[in-house]
Amino acid sequence: MKYVTRLPLEVRELLSESDPDVRSVSRLPGFVEIELLDRASSRYELTIEVEAGSLRDAMDAAEELLVDYQSALAAYHPRLLAAIAPELR
Repeated sequence: MKYVTRLPLEVRELLSESDPDVRSVSRLPGFVEIELLDRASSRYELTIEVEAGSLRDAMDAAEELLVDYQSALAAYHPRLLAAIAPELR
């Protein structure tokens, strides 16, 4: 089954499209989109998709992927603003 997870993130400054690390995010596994929610507070929503047999497995997979996304965006000091909550797609 496919699960989608929307992860609200806050970063130190707006993501720069010219930054190779930011561009690499779209090539990471599970990437669907990253959307700017609030320019003033540098808040984004990262949407990822995972395949899993259960909700618990989907949460584990999303947590593992989140580490990769946070590493790619490390220069921006990303901070997760909500718990990981996959939804069946």
